[in-house]
Amino acid sequence: MADAELPIVDGQLDFHLKVAKRKVRAVAREGGFTLQIEHSDLAHTLTTQRGSPRVFKNLSTVATFLKDRGVKRFTVILEQRSSDEKAATSSVKAKPKPKPDAGMKVKRTSSRNGRTLSFDMEWPPGCK
Repeated sequence: MADAELPIVDGQLDFHLKVAKRKVRAVAREGGFTLQIEHSDLAHTLTTQRGSPRVFKNLSTVATFLKDRGVKRFTVILEQRSSDEKAATSSVKAKPKPKPDAGMKVKRTSSRNGRTLSFDMEWPPGCK
């Protein structure tokens, strides 16, 4: 995970999405999902003009939003782990892949204790 977290607004999003070796994440929170782009040891959270995190109601909205901006792959974080939990459970056990929707490739992983679940979703080539 990144060393620091910084807010960004929609106008800055394209810049951060074009950075090489960036990671795009939809992070679950109360009421929906926030969008986080991580690169250069910094996590950039998409915020509204008023400074609060932008919350997407569901993953379909996040996927469409990212697809419209050219993102072909992102990770879904359903639960954040504390630093203590990360140290205690450092290995990740892979589970069978769920069926992809609309031609997406989906890779599902969860932690050993089952508290953290993430999905890597990748749009197929030519799907825009």
